[in-house]
Amino acid sequence: MAQRRRDDDTAVTAEYAFFLAETRGLRFALDYLDNCHIPRDILLRALDQPEQRRRIERRRYPRND
Repeated sequence: MAQRRRDDDTAVTAEYAFFLAETRGLRFALDYLDNCHIPRDILLRALDQPEQRRRIERRRYPRND
């Protein structure tokens, strides 16, 4: 259960960093992630070609309809 809590915290932190990147700039958001000890690549992957990343993720994890 501790791992799930860590993942949820990381997700919230990454979402806030994405907000910071849009409002205050990328450098500020990357510094925030560094201070929270979260890898920078989470934000960089989200900003770098989001359409392609989503397409690849959809193939990797098919929906359960």
